Amino acid sequence: MVVNDLKIKREDNKFTEYNPESDYTIKIPGLADAANDGLSDACRRVAKDGTNRQCEVLSLVDIETGKQKYYELGDYEQVGGEKFWSFIEDNPNGNFAFVHNHPTDSFLSSIDMQTFAGNTPIKLILSTSNDGLKRIAHGNIKKPGVFFDVYYENDVKVLRDKLKNGTLDYPEYSFELEKLKVEKAINEFANLGFWEVDGRV
Repeated sequence: MVVNDLKIKREDNKFTEYNPESDYTIKIPGLADAANDGLSDACRRVAKDGTNRQCEVLSLVDIETGKQKYYELGDYEQVGGEKFWSFIEDNPNGNFAFVHNHPTDSFLSSIDMQTFAGNTPIKLILSTSNDGLKRIAHGNIKKPGVFFDVYYENDVKVLRDKLKNGTLDYPEYSFELEKLKVEKAINEFANLGFWEVDGRV
């Protein structure tokens, strides 16, 4: 899948708050109504709980039944700790959506995409800002244990050379590196679809 109009831009990174008037509805083509309803419920729940606790929240949803199979509170910058990885190891044949909030309006991260690309049970990854800006990647191409700095080594080297020769300063390099890994991963691994849906009001 090639996402020609994918544009990852700098976000303002201000804390966003749950808005009961926002649209947290998810409608993934090809999924049953029960699955989309479960994803929608999870999307609203992580945004609401993430606002109340000012942290990232994870809900693993079975994409066939829509039922929540795992729930975890993280910290302000990440979620998915030791218990999550144990759950994934114990459920190698699962078909899960990794639904989580981002306290800010930030895009799917390279860590998000590595989790999505490198774990067979995770068929869909969804992030929502607390106020309803959703990014969704869906796919079944997997590369267990993938580490993007190595996997995209040649492209990463081009950016590092620009940092070394002064073409990019470090903040710009960091942004471009993250953008590179996420864009490449979406194009390669989100073979069943990528959506950005703004439900904010």
